[in-house]
Amino acid sequence: MDAIIEFFNTGYNLWYVVGAAVALIAVIIIVAVAVKSAKKKKQAKESENLPEPAKVPTASDDDLLEIDVDNMELTPEDEVSDAAKSNFMMRLPVKYNSSDIDSVVVRPRKKAPRPEPEEKPVVEPEPAEKESSFTDHIYSPEAAKRPGTVQIYIDNGGKYRFRFKTSNGETVGHSQGYTTKSACKSGINAVVKAVSEAKIIDSTKVDYAPAIGRPVFVVYRDRENKFRFRLTASNTSNILASQGYTSKANCINGTKSVSNVALFHNISDDTVKAQK
Repeated sequence: MDAIIEFFNTGYNLWYVVGAAVALIAVIIIVAVAVKSAKKKKQAKESENLPEPAKVPTASDDDLLEIDVDNMELTPEDEVSDAAKSNFMMRLPVKYNSSDIDSVVVRPRKKAPRPEPEEKPVVEPEPAEKESSFTDHIYSPEAAKRPGTVQIYIDNGGKYRFRFKTSNGETVGHSQGYTTKSACKSGINAVVKAVSEAKIIDSTKVDYAPAIGRPVFVVYRDRENKFRFRLTASNTSNILASQGYTSKANCINGTKSVSNVALFHNISDDTVKAQK
């Protein structure tokens, strides 16, 4: 022990020990770096020797191929050319197991063409709304002074309907079909009540705004580009419609004739005659 202490206390002996320790550490680091570098080189060399992965051929949707396993042509592997083998090999399915054949070349075939889309049937346009037998109704203040007629009749489909006619016999409005006469009469009462407070709305204008919660006369254009009006109740149900007009002014005046007939009219029940 005393010898060791004397060694470190003597001159430069301590510096020699420190220098040796540093050199030893440097050697250890160099060896570790060299080993690590050697491992990397070995791994890189091994990766270079690996075979390249097989390239999978691609095709567009029109060239897609499908494989029919049941219709495959079976060929012994030793009779297959190298060019055919370059496509791909497939292990023989279990049901084709044989002592002579242990593999099969699959020759793909073109996919069946897609069926042409069916042509959609052409939808015929709906028939135009039924026209009256006369042209534009012209509002007449003189005819408005006399009572009009509300005619109840049975249409070709066996339903009850009613027409509003002026005192000079022109039809200015007609109803929808009703299954019972009582429902048809209720429709007449609904029209009489609605015209007393109905306003006119022109839906052919750009600034048209629909009215909700009140009866209105709505002026519009039909499929033949003629002007018509319909009377809608406060619940937006259509309770009366007009024939077509070539003039918007005459169409709007037609609503006045409907109002006059609703306020001053006689009932003509043609269903009684039809049933006799």
